Amino acid sequence: MPAKDKLLKPPFRSARGAVITALLRNEQLSRSELSETTGVSPAAITEVTQTFLQRGLLVELPSQAAGRRGRPTVQLRLQASHAYFAGISFGESDMPLVITDLRGKVLERHNLAAYGTPAELAKTTVKAFKEVLRTARIPRSKVQGVGIAVSGIVNAAEGLCRYSAALNWKNVPIAQVMARALHIPAWIDNDANAVAVGEKFFGRARDLEHFSSIVLERTIGSAHYINGMLYRGHDGSAGEIGHITIDPKGVLCRCGRNGCLDTIAGGHALRDAAKAAGLTIANMRELEELALHGNPTATRLLRVAGNALGVAVASLVQLNNPQRVLFTDMEGFGNGVFRTATRQAIENNILARFLGSTQIIFNNAEPALLPRSAASIAAFEYLDSI
Repeated sequence: MPAKDKLLKPPFRSARGAVITALLRNEQLSRSELSETTGVSPAAITEVTQTFLQRGLLVELPSQAAGRRGRPTVQLRLQASHAYFAGISFGESDMPLVITDLRGKVLERHNLAAYGTPAELAKTTVKAFKEVLRTARIPRSKVQGVGIAVSGIVNAAEGLCRYSAALNWKNVPIAQVMARALHIPAWIDNDANAVAVGEKFFGRARDLEHFSSIVLERTIGSAHYINGMLYRGHDGSAGEIGHITIDPKGVLCRCGRNGCLDTIAGGHALRDAAKAAGLTIANMRELEELALHGNPTATRLLRVAGNALGVAVASLVQLNNPQRVLFTDMEGFGNGVFRTATRQAIENNILARFLGSTQIIFNNAEPALLPRSAASIAAFEYLDSI
């Protein structure tokens, strides 16, 4: 597990780190392009890349630009098969485990069986881990770590799940439990932070130094990168957007206060509100379909929820000034009333100077998003140690 101070230092700031960062952002680069991109001297680039080639971290790809004469330009690329990582998402229901390569590609997935205690979960995970390695034909020796995403409050520095209502956990040292069970290094973070790490190293934020990630699921999660670093706050609890008070006289939240964002815009709250209003829906897609066909109740619920979320995010934009706000839709809203209301509320509640400089992007979550994001935590730690 990472030392506490490691979580606070800027990642990938050495010459070696600069090369890794550049090749994560770009599919492939020549040595001269690496030098130009990173600001590292050509001599240092030659030394670093030679070391990485010897270790099998990089691969050379000779290429000749069309119409050019002379020696081919040798391109360098991260060798995806150099290392593999396990990623696990521990949530309320579905608990997938995946194996990814060094570039974040999911090679195999397995859903964990039901469990009781963390110790029983570890046994179930060991069985699933062996199965995915066998199916993907990956040697255990090439798996460099496991990342764990948990729905709840996490102390990442200590590998501790401080509290998870979904799992009924309190002060569970789950990273240590998994490391001992799987015999590989293990790291843990909450699911919102894991998604942000995945976006930074393998997703839509590879070229960004400042961005906010908003996760739409049963509750609302958020995480923020500032100056290229995941911002954790004083004790690792930054990002609790779901507990921003929207309506002080509103519904009682599980945190003990009234009118939190989660109670208005979270998927769980919206399903409860729809049920109380007499609407029979299984998911947000069905609620959006009702709104599309003119149901006034569905339209009202989605507009109120989207407006609440947009107002909260507008405050974040003005506080953090991100280059991009990335929404990850795990509830299946699609491009309907909810997204429209959210975007409008953001645009109506931020200063004019932020309108042109802040990209607002929505994306539907891929099926393996959370475990893949968890694996990216392990990949980051491995690359940062090189």
